[in-house]
This record gives sequence, C-alpha cells and structure tokens, in this order.
Amino acid sequence: MLLWLASAALVAMAVAGAHAQQPATEEGAGASHLRQAGFWPEPAGAGWQAPAAPPPEVLHGSVPWEDVALPHSRPRSMAESSDTATALPQVVWYRLQVPAGAAPADGTFLYLPRWQTIGGIAVYADGQLVHRSRGSRVWNSFNRPLWVPLADAQGAPAPATVLVRMASQQGVGGAISTAWVGGEGELLWRYQVRSWLQADFTAMAAGAFVVIGIFAFAVWCVRRSEVMYVLFFATSVANALRMVQFTMGDVPLPISDDWFGWLTANSLGWSLVCVFLFTVRVHGLRMPRVERTIIALVTAVSVVTLPWLPLKVETVLPAIYLCIVGVTLIVAASGMWASWVNRSPWAMVLSLWVSLTVPASIYDTLMASYRVSIEGLYLGPYASIGVFAIFLVIVFLRYTGALREVETLNAGLESRLAEREAQLAATYAQVNQLERQRALDAERQRMMQDMHDGIGSSLISALRMAEGGRLHEGDMARVLKECIDDLKLSIDSLDHSGADLLSLLAALRFRLGPRLQAAGLTLRWGVQDVPALEWLDPKSALHVLRILQEVLTNIIKHSGAQSIGISTTSDATGVQVLVRDDGQPFSSPSATPPPGSTVPGRGKGLGNVRSRVQAIGAQCTWTAGSGAQDGAGAGNVFCLSLPLQQPSRQVPGPA
Repeated sequence: MLLWLASAALVAMAVAGAHAQQPATEEGAGASHLRQAGFWPEPAGAGWQAPAAPPPEVLHGSVPWEDVALPHSRPRSMAESSDTATALPQVVWYRLQVPAGAAPADGTFLYLPRWQTIGGIAVYADGQLVHRSRGSRVWNSFNRPLWVPLADAQGAPAPATVLVRMASQQGVGGAISTAWVGGEGELLWRYQVRSWLQADFTAMAAGAFVVIGIFAFAVWCVRRSEVMYVLFFATSVANALRMVQFTMGDVPLPISDDWFGWLTANSLGWSLVCVFLFTVRVHGLRMPRVERTIIALVTAVSVVTLPWLPLKVETVLPAIYLCIVGVTLIVAASGMWASWVNRSPWAMVLSLWVSLTVPASIYDTLMASYRVSIEGLYLGPYASIGVFAIFLVIVFLRYTGALREVETLNAGLESRLAEREAQLAATYAQVNQLERQRALDAERQRMMQDMHDGIGSSLISALRMAEGGRLHEGDMARVLKECIDDLKLSIDSLDHSGADLLSLLAALRFRLGPRLQAAGLTLRWGVQDVPALEWLDPKSALHVLRILQEVLTNIIKHSGAQSIGISTTSDATGVQVLVRDDGQPFSSPSATPPPGSTVPGRGKGLGNVRSRVQAIGAQCTWTAGSGAQDGAGAGNVFCLSLPLQQPSRQVPGPA
C-alpha cells in the first residue's frame, strides 16, 4: 500500500508540473497562455538547418494549417532503421497567434516550458528569426525551458504571429508544450522555477552525490573490504552520466552525439547494477545467479548499442528503456525478498524505493515516447535522488554504528584494562612482599650460618677446651678476641656498599691488624686502585672476608712467617687479591683439588675456603714463594681472582 501511495505521489508531482502553470482563463494579467496552435508538416525535402526566414507559403498562411491543442506530440516508434540517422529530417511548423494587447514595458518574451525531439527548433516572430537551437540533434537542451525575447526593444509591440519550426529525425517524433507570451515580470519567475525543477536541482543533487562518492571512494582505497563505499562511488558516477541529458545546456561536451547517446542510455542500467550490488551487500547476501543475469542483460544492451556498430541508440531508445524497466523489476523484487528475509528496515526502505522507480521509469518512458503530456516532470532524476538519500542514511547509520561499537569496545577495554591494572598492581605488591621476605630470610639464614660457622664454632671450641681443663687464661683471651674479630667482620660485611673492594680490605686490615701485630707479624700493605665489582653484595663481601681471614689465620698458626703482604692487581679478566708470607711452604696433598682452586692440605679451614670461592664464582691458587722475601722460609703466595662481571655462582658444599 505504501509503495502505491508513493507511486501516486510521484505521478501527482508530474501532473502538477504539467498543470500548475495553467490559469483559469487564457489570458493572465499581462501574459497570454496559448493552448491552441496551427500545425503543418512540411513536405519531405527540407533540410536540418533552419532558414533565416520561413517559406513564403508558411509566412503568408497559404498552407493548410490544422488546428491542434497544446501540448501537441507526434508519436515515436519503438525502433527505427539505422538509416534514419542519416536521412533528411521530418519538419513540422507550429503557428501561435498572439492576442492583441499593449506592449509590455519590460519587453515581450516567449516562454515554452518544454519541447523535445531528436533534432532542432527555430522560432520566428512575424517572420523574423529570433531563436535557433544550438548544440546538436541529441545535445539540444530538450529538458530546459525555452526563453526567447520576441521584441527588439522594450516597449515594442508584441508580434502577432509566432512560428515554431521543429526538425526531427525520421521516426522519433516530437512534442511541444503550451506556450506563454508576455512581459518579463510576469513570465521570468515561471521560467526560473521550471528551470530549477527540471534541470538545476537535479544537476546540483547529482554533483553533490559525485562529491560524496569521491569521498566514499577514498574511504574504500583505505579499507578495501568495505565494498559498499566503492559501489556508492560507482553509482554516483553512473547517475551523474545519466543526469547529463536532463541537465545539459546548449554547449555540448567534447564527445560525439553517438557516444553521448550511448553513455546516457546505458548509464541508467549500470546504475541499477550498482544499486542491486549495494542492496544485497547491505543484507550480507550473495545472489550469484541474479547478479549474473542482471550484469549479462545490461552488458548485452551496452555492447549492441556501441557507436561502432550499425545500431543507433536514438533509434531503439524506447526498447532500451523497456529493458531497463525489466532490470528495475528484478532489482526491486530481489531487494525486497532479501530485506524480508533479513528483517533489515532501511534495506527494505531502499528496496521499496527502488521498486518505486518502476512506475517512475514507465512514466518517463511514456513521456519520452510522447504518450503522456510533456509538460510534466521526468521522475527518474527525483527517484535517483531518493535512492542516494537512502544510500546516505544507510552509510551514515553504518558509520555511526561502527563508531558506537568502537566506543563500546573501548569502554570495555578500558574497564578490563583498569581491572587488569588493579590485578597487576596487587600481584606486584605480593611479589615485592615475597621478594622482601625472601631477602630477609636469605639474610637471616646467612647471618645464622655465619654466626654458626664463625663465632659459634670458636665459642664451642673454647667451651670444649674449658670443659677439658685445657684452656688457660691466655688461650681464653685469644679465643675471645677471635670471636670478637669474627663478629666485627660480619658487621663490616653488612655495612659494605658500593661494590668497593678496597674499603672491604681496609676494614679487614683495621680488624686483624692488631691481631697480626700481637702475633709478631709485620703487615706490608700494597693495595692499589682496582675496578669496581658491581656484583659484590654483602653476602659476597662476607665470603671474601672469610676467605682472607682463613688464609691469614692459617699463616699465623702454621707457616711460622715473620711478615705478611697484602696487595691487589687487575687485568682484563678481573681483580686479583694476593697474600704473601715468608714462612714455610704448605705441603701439597696427593689428591687433585677441585676445579678453580689449587690448595695444599686437607684441613677443614681450607675446605671452607674452597667452598666460599665456589660460592662467589671466583678462583684461588696457592703457590710456593720465590724466597725473595725477608725470613728463613721460601714462603707462600695465595691468589684470589675475582671476575669483573656477574659470576656464575655455585651452591657451596658443607664447610
């Protein structure tokens, strides 16, 4: 029901365009509306070019004029032989009798809402040529109203007779609307409104759609998967080519009439193809058989009407329009079926509007064949404007829907991101807490082990000696001093920072110097600047102190040395700490020492040295001295090699 109501509205608009300008009387205020004319077909033999003056028999009224009502038309055949394109024209004459009246102060003008044929027109005022159509037979401004000044000057009397000569291609017929004669003030607004409705408005709409189509094409160039945008562009271009014949002026494009007729006739078919492809993609469907049928039909029409072939477009134009009506029916029916299946409201609106173009196309075909009054408006351009408006709505809704979807996704992502951030922050807090707890546990374990191995071991040894009655007062003092030294070294390792080996050695000198002096040993200090060891943390520092403490204790207890030298060197591989004495060399065991160290003896203290060296990824060696030092013995040299980079540490074995 809505479809036929809309169809009736379009037809009513066309009829209103045909009769809106007809007054109740033949003469209006200052203007005459001519609805009667004399008609005479000139015998064969006249040429295309309008003469400077009408033939004498026409001018003096000696020909048999036939009174006809305006608008008047000569029917058009469905198809003609291609030979008619090169034959002489059919020439007819219309005689308009202008009612006598005062000369308008602003001049006398002829306003003709429409004339149409494949050919040309000429206007004579009292036998004088005042207008001759320009362009060509096809490009002749048929859809623009005619505005012709009839008097040479303002205030000149209106002509008594106006003759209109129409030269038409054989078989294509022709038509002329009612005519208006009057002053500029009474007729100009009618001409302007008619010109805007018939040509200017549709030209502006077609241009606007082409601009939007170019933008859509640019979007498609970026997003090739969005085929709807390139279809919109193709439809806008095809529609613009179709609109040229309705909006053209009297200056033709630089193409031949044959190509102009071919473009304007076939562009409508290709526009329908694009509309169909757009519609099915709105539904997300594919109709391969229907697509192939429509494309094959439009392609066949386009091929058989090519200008290179004998068949001329203008001779079969009604037949082409009937084929287009068939294509329109297929497109509309397919679109409505797809819309119904997918329950897509706007796609249904588009399909209904496309189906609305069926009665519009039929009406335009009848009008182009002069079977209805030519004072109406061609409905095809307005139907195309409706199609494009629905296109824009669909693309707009698709675009805004995509924006809303992106906004929804972004909001969801932001919410999930905030949730993940909160979870991650909580996880980081737990990890940091665990790391701190692990560090505290490791430091506590280290201190417990150090106190057990150092101070604890010394105190237990002293306790056993005291319980066995073997501990004298001097021994007690010595044991207590050793315990105090162990405690101070542990404290020094905790205070150590900045990976500074020199400060660590200085603390060792400060703590053990008095003990060495009390044992009668001379300390030679040869420590020099060495590269910083970034990996030297408190745990590693304590290992270094314990290693050197154990070495110095062994020298004091077992070597009989008189002096001890501590020095440092460095090379590309690391830093070396050297401890030299002038005592008796240690005896080398027969067993092979562990990798990374070459040590004499099998004592528990030296085993602790080996274990701590492995723990910090270092190396140590004992070698016999050269005897160059002061004293009776050849002496020993202990070398602790510390790497510059983070060492590969090993878990120390039992001390």
